[in-house]
Amino acid sequence: MIRLIVGLAAVLALLVPLREARADYHIFSPYEIDLGELEIEHNGDSVFDHRADQIGATSYTLELGTGLTPWWHSEIEFGWDRNPGYDQPTLLTQVVTENMFQLTEPGEDFFDTGFYFEYGQSLTRGANAMSNEATFGPAIGKDIGRTTNIVDLFLTRQFGPDQTTRGLDFNYEWQTKWNLWAPLSPAIEAYGDMGVLGHIPRFEQQQLLAGPVAIGLLRLSQLGLGRAGSVEYELGWLFGTTNATAHGTLRWRLEVEVPF
Repeated sequence: MIRLIVGLAAVLALLVPLREARADYHIFSPYEIDLGELEIEHNGDSVFDHRADQIGATSYTLELGTGLTPWWHSEIEFGWDRNPGYDQPTLLTQVVTENMFQLTEPGEDFFDTGFYFEYGQSLTRGANAMSNEATFGPAIGKDIGRTTNIVDLFLTRQFGPDQTTRGLDFNYEWQTKWNLWAPLSPAIEAYGDMGVLGHIPRFEQQQLLAGPVAIGLLRLSQLGLGRAGSVEYELGWLFGTTNATAHGTLRWRLEVEVPF
């Protein structure tokens, strides 16, 4: 009950002007609480598309996080973005806090569930000004055989004078990973954005990317870098499946976890 109350309290923070990070082509897992560990994480994505409204778009983040309780993981994130087009600068665009609340113990129920909430503040002004945003919703996990399956169902709300949409935007993420070998396991992912609820466009105008991802974990001791801790990585190629989506997007993630 305490976990649910904290999660609902986070939603009330939607009254504050906020902004979501853009380098979010990675899955938010209800399993990763990391209590007693310091997490340093980098995420990024780069678009490969010759169209003027897509070419050169890049986004990446630097994050610091840890488990605050056995059921609450929190991170502070700094995000950089490069808008599509020629001669665009790469700017520090937002500071974000991310929070995952684990609502069920893994394996206790048919689905493992968490509640995700993130908020942040735009740091851009003038011609590069972007809206503040908040994102929240359930993260759902399920092990089936040797696979781990995660689905995120999120709503996003923009705030402030630089809004490009009004209302709640629905976006979703899915990953199936085959747990074959810890240093290298294959996965398939999909990321979609249906648009604002009540004003959802036809499918070809929605965002939808999907593709293969390599996922691995190496102990720092295996790399000769210490006796404890680990390095996790993800590297994937996402294909655009609609006209509104970039033809190809390279996404990556690198995370170092050190116990304290």
